[in-house]
Amino acid sequence: MKLNSALAYDHSSAGFGEARQFGFEMNAMAFHAVIDGIYSDKILAPVREYSTNAYDAHLMADKEDEPFVLMAPSTFHPYFMVRDFGPGMIHEEVMDRATTMFASNKRDTNKQVGMLGLGMKSAFAYTKQYTITCYDGVEQRDYVCYLDAGGSPTVTALDPVPSTEPRGVKVSFPVQQGDIEKFKIAISKVMIGFDPMPNILNEQWRPSVPTATFQGSNFRLVKSNHIASPHIRQGCVLYPLDLNQLGIDNWNDRQLPIIIDVPIGTASVSTSREQLGYDELTKKNLASIFQAARQEIVDTLQQKLDEPDSYHDACTLFEQLRSVLPWSLFPKDTKWRDKRELRTAFSWSGGTGSKIRVNPLFANDDLSWTSAKNKDAVISPKGVKSMVIAWESWSCTFGKERLRMYRHHNPDQNVLWVKEEHVGSAMRYYGIDTVIDLRDYERMKLPRAVREKRSFGKMDVRRFNRWRDVVTDYDLDQKTIYVLSEAHMYLVCGQTLAFETVWEKFIKPATNAGLIDAPMIVLLKNQRKLPEGKENWVSLDDILKSMVKDFDPVDYRNRKERNSLFHDGMFSALLPHKDKLPKLLKNFFDSAVAEPLTYGEGDLAKLWKEVTGKELLPLRPQLIDRFRKLTGRYPLLQLVRNNEAYLDHYLKLIAR
Repeated sequence: MKLNSALAYDHSSAGFGEARQFGFEMNAMAFHAVIDGIYSDKILAPVREYSTNAYDAHLMADKEDEPFVLMAPSTFHPYFMVRDFGPGMIHEEVMDRATTMFASNKRDTNKQVGMLGLGMKSAFAYTKQYTITCYDGVEQRDYVCYLDAGGSPTVTALDPVPSTEPRGVKVSFPVQQGDIEKFKIAISKVMIGFDPMPNILNEQWRPSVPTATFQGSNFRLVKSNHIASPHIRQGCVLYPLDLNQLGIDNWNDRQLPIIIDVPIGTASVSTSREQLGYDELTKKNLASIFQAARQEIVDTLQQKLDEPDSYHDACTLFEQLRSVLPWSLFPKDTKWRDKRELRTAFSWSGGTGSKIRVNPLFANDDLSWTSAKNKDAVISPKGVKSMVIAWESWSCTFGKERLRMYRHHNPDQNVLWVKEEHVGSAMRYYGIDTVIDLRDYERMKLPRAVREKRSFGKMDVRRFNRWRDVVTDYDLDQKTIYVLSEAHMYLVCGQTLAFETVWEKFIKPATNAGLIDAPMIVLLKNQRKLPEGKENWVSLDDILKSMVKDFDPVDYRNRKERNSLFHDGMFSALLPHKDKLPKLLKNFFDSAVAEPLTYGEGDLAKLWKEVTGKELLPLRPQLIDRFRKLTGRYPLLQLVRNNEAYLDHYLKLIAR
């Protein structure tokens, strides 16, 4: 990338004496002052710089559409590596560029991103040693760059070896285990600027890719954990855009997750490439570019919102766009075709005392007035579009019966029931042009229901349900299951319970077990002598006791302890490989594995607890503690358990 050169002056003709250029003594102190002082993020720097060098190399070789290769570090491969397929470097280039600070051959062109001559050395911001490998299709040349005993950077060339690897350059260095996740985050941040994305050599991980929510001529709005403010992309590198430097103090614009593409050379950058250099020319360029992008967003959004043929379709689109784009992009009074204000939802109120009362009724809704005391009650634009206004003026009598007549003839029509003196305000607010004046419809009179009067006797048999229906002509000699009532409650296993509780806790488990095989009735207090002498009558208590008589709480506790092992991730991962495990672990699996508990057994345990009034035995931690102690002897198991190939290989190593 071309540098912006400052204006130079020639003072030799002004009578000045001896002149000498400033120098720079290259030593360990100077080197560390430059590298450590420039790069504030020691991990992000080499990821960005070597990826940018690979990007430039592909531009030089006319391979801009071909991805380079990047290896993200992992637990078993703790290395960072970038491999390009560009023109490569001859021996002299490596020795010069790897050892000379600020040496660059890219300052005379805006076709490449690099220019500072520091990127090749950026690994020293993180590590004391890295490797450069050059390929030319015939041989491979390796160079080790390291800090010598005095801290000075040194490069050593190894003997070339034959190789048919494609031409290009590879840079790699080791990564500490504690920094692996930090490198992954750095890679995810840097890769946002690359198109195409490099091929990532890591089977277990891929960098997160931002989702574009809106695209323009030279920008995109994105949804990403790494982009929460404006950024400039120059070439492949993203730079945060400080709007304060551009004289833009709008808080909402500072929160805009936008990436704007600019030609290489548009903006000067800091030496670290971590931020832009805000000289006057750069500020002028970027302010113009940002304002143009911001205006394009506003204009494009308005064009999109004007495209629908109906107001409600435009509101639906407005609702969709507002759900994915920042609200600040939309004016407060956004309108459709400069006619009506767009809304994401339409509020309504059914409260009494209002000048206008509105109640939505969809086709299957009952004809009743819903009092919407909640001010947040709303209807979506899509729902409003399907409605007509059924207008009941204050002078209209029997409005409900008239509306019933309308719905009788139009059963599939959704209705907005409006009570208002003049319907105009409702039409304007909801954007509904079709109005049904309920005064134009006759009342629908419903026939009165005639109920047969019946007197109930004290000995009437009642079903066991919420309503205790009377059963006429009940055969008292048939098999019957009875429940004793206590007022409106029921006596079961010494507890006074509501119907819903009895049903959930007792009836359902007994039904699932196949023990409810006869009609169930309720015995009132004055009916409790009915079961006397009836051998085919049985109480619900007796059925429940027969269900739990063979339940063994100790055996259930032991089996549940064994089954709880299946919830342990390590246990589940090792179970398919138990025959390959060390002897003590294999013996543990052979003794600990039990048949899974069924849902029925779980229900039976709960039922036993309710019927007997006793508590289930608590689970003991000894079994899981023993398992963790055994697996703790092999610490790598925790790392490899989710990778079948690594786990199998590790178990083979243990077996040796």
